[in-house]
Amino acid sequence: MTEAARPHLLLVDDEAITVMALERFLARKGFRVSVAANGQEALSLAAQDPPDLVVTDMRMPRMSGRDLIRELRLARADLPVVVVTGYMASDAESLGLTGPETVVMTKPLDPEALIATMNGLLSAR
Repeated sequence: MTEAARPHLLLVDDEAITVMALERFLARKGFRVSVAANGQEALSLAAQDPPDLVVTDMRMPRMSGRDLIRELRLARADLPVVVVTGYMASDAESLGLTGPETVVMTKPLDPEALIATMNGLLSAR
């Protein structure tokens, strides 16, 4: 698969070890992965190279996951997002998120479940 044909994922989380492990795993599963440590960095990366899907933590320095999603969707309302959180919220609505393309997953994250969720969101487009 060519680089351009691989789905582009923007992974946003301030926990460096988590990001390193997920980035490697997702790259092995065929995704082109860009990494940001906070929402501000993610907005900059998305402007330069728009992602096909975003996986973001909710609590981060400089900009929350909620604010990041809101800003990204100003440019692209249908952008699929997987929110990863340590909170017990079970759905996007309870976290104050809107949009049909938003899925919430809780930590600790099952990488295979994440892949299945991401593939489902991408195939629905």
